Amino acid sequence: MTIDQNQLSLFQKILLATDGTVTDLIALYTGESIRVKKIEQAIRQEIASPVLQCSGSTSLLIRKILLSGANGNYLFADSVFVFERFSRSIREQLLNSDKPIGLMWKDERLETYREIIEQKVGPCADIAAHFDLPESAPFVSRTYLIYQMGKPLGAITEKWPLSYFR
Repeated sequence: MTIDQNQLSLFQKILLATDGTVTDLIALYTGESIRVKKIEQAIRQEIASPVLQCSGSTSLLIRKILLSGANGNYLFADSVFVFERFSRSIREQLLNSDKPIGLMWKDERLETYREIIEQKVGPCADIAAHFDLPESAPFVSRTYLIYQMGKPLGAITEKWPLSYFR
């Protein structure tokens, strides 16, 4: 379902439109320290989606995380990255730490560009339990590509309950 901007709070509109790190924004909004909880992370040799501009089979980092604070989970993110396009430092941090990827890029002063390719509102039965919500609860989501030096590093879909950040 497309988004009716009138149903969103100002902060939700900011989350949808930002080209910055949502971890920092959520920390500011909640006044909490935000941490990453990895739900799933794996490197798979696969044929990437055409939007990632890879030829043939490539190493993809598949990652599902929750951004959480003292009062619970705030945001779910599902991402696919072209692993070899990251620096060695970021590859090691991704595999060995729970640091948010946006903060890794910020620390490394990585110049990136984000292109939002989808925004919507709808139920997300597969993640609703992480937020103690019924499977029919509506979630706001956005999907964007992250580019560095003209090539996509990956795609991220971020989702949060429509009832959050009011």
